[in-house]
Amino acid sequence: MFVAVVGLNHKTSPLHVRERLAFPTPARVAAALTAVCGRPGVLEAAILSTCNRTELYACLADESCAELDAFLHHTYGNREGLDAHLYHKMGDEAAHHLMRVAAGLDSMILGEGQVLGQVRAAMQMAEEAGTAGRVISALFRHALAAGKRVRAETQIGRGAVSVSAAAVELAREIFGHLSGRSALIVGAGETGELTVRLLAEQGVSSIIVANRTLCRAHALANSLGGSAVNFDGLEDAMASADIVVSSTAATHAVIHKDQVQRVMRRRHQRPIFIIDIAVPRDVEPDVGRLENVFLYDIDDLQAMVQRSLSGREKEAARAEAIVREELEEFVAWRRGMAVGPVLSNLQRRLEEIRQAELAKVERRLAHLSPKDRELLDLLTKGIVKRILKEPIRQLKARADDEEGEQYLRAVRHLFALDGMREELQCENGPDSEPDAMECTESPLPISCPPRNGREACT
Repeated sequence: MFVAVVGLNHKTSPLHVRERLAFPTPARVAAALTAVCGRPGVLEAAILSTCNRTELYACLADESCAELDAFLHHTYGNREGLDAHLYHKMGDEAAHHLMRVAAGLDSMILGEGQVLGQVRAAMQMAEEAGTAGRVISALFRHALAAGKRVRAETQIGRGAVSVSAAAVELAREIFGHLSGRSALIVGAGETGELTVRLLAEQGVSSIIVANRTLCRAHALANSLGGSAVNFDGLEDAMASADIVVSSTAATHAVIHKDQVQRVMRRRHQRPIFIIDIAVPRDVEPDVGRLENVFLYDIDDLQAMVQRSLSGREKEAARAEAIVREELEEFVAWRRGMAVGPVLSNLQRRLEEIRQAELAKVERRLAHLSPKDRELLDLLTKGIVKRILKEPIRQLKARADDEEGEQYLRAVRHLFALDGMREELQCENGPDSEPDAMECTESPLPISCPPRNGREACT
């Protein structure tokens, strides 16, 4: 069995390609999983589909990804526009990739935490669809463990990584918490709207939208659950707002120092936080010199973002080390699991030989009593167990290192085991193990037929 992933992401493909290969609903994922597992050689499967990636993970009977490619080509509609964007990873490389994804190391924004939940959801959907067996479930569990450890043991997810998030982080530093605070958005720019939405998520209770065009102000205010004013009411709105986000397309300042001075007198010098994310700036720089006025422009916020990203990059090395630890555990588990079917088939092969050899001399043993026949059966079983004792020990001892795979290939070849059906299937539980053959240390006594009037053995 081989682990594989075939997929594309924000690094390898543009949005118009990714959206054609997306599985946006659980129902679509479930149908796709059923279809892909119906293809020859696909034993297990899971699909990770987000706005930035679509990845098909599978446990395969051989090392060919042809059936996975064919499924994705069918879903996409053709292969000519897709192949250039796909990546293929097998074995340890595929496992390493998923663990890096879960840890946020392969995300558009380094260290973002949302992908961990998406990986968990992908595993749950595969399990519910019945396509995640022993291998895929173990792979995803180790990936989730890697992601959780990275979040808990590093600072890779700390700090703002967008202008809007940086603005909200600054507001929290100034006010402590934002519950019950009021916010004013000046202009209807996309970044300003996003900032106010993030503020609302942090508990801001009152939102006012001020815009030169009142109808646009009303449209945005309605979407935010707030109220609207035109620029004539800007000063009144500022007097009641704790946080002001300005993002207009004006070519000159729309908030002036004397205007803010009047506002501060009406506020009795209560602190006000002004975020100017417009270019050119909406707020006169001198406003920041007023007492209890905290003014930040886009350069201030961008500097915060860069510091956060720099800190995340430093933490990425620690995160990579954690991922490697979890990968080593998964690889060791996979190697140990690979030993089971080989040992089982080796035991079966020698048992077949033992029984065949006994059958050859069946007529010559006709005179034996049932007790002697039982002792003969036990003796030959004991011989087989003694022969197998050291090979089994060696294979188990090397199950978790690279040399072990060479041992397994040699045993399969020497004893012609590749044509035998493996008794361990993907759907076995993660803790199941092959029956280990215990070796008998001493042969049992047996009575043999007399030869030349003397007992041949006792």
